[in-house]
Amino acid sequence: MMLRFTKSEMDVLTKKARKAGLSREGFCRRTLNGVEVKEAPPADLPVMIQEIRHVGCCLDQLLKRASNASILEASQLRAALESNRAMEKLVVETYTTRSD
Repeated sequence: MMLRFTKSEMDVLTKKARKAGLSREGFCRRTLNGVEVKEAPPADLPVMIQEIRHVGCCLDQLLKRASNASILEASQLRAALESNRAMEKLVVETYTTRSD
């Protein structure tokens, strides 16, 4: 089977496939199978996720110590931890695909 594209259609397809880090054929297959194709994540994404998780662990440890010592700022630490977890979730959801 052969598909034909105009020059402008092929340029658009090539550009979208490159942004997703896929071949044109792979991009078309995924699209035709109903898979949401996202742009490829930045190369340093795993490092970014690891750092967000590290900060979250540090905040969690501080929160435990603050709670045990009955420090009033524990609520601020709890809010910072919740914010960190929301950021981690956002980054992961933005740059990863769900496998059904």
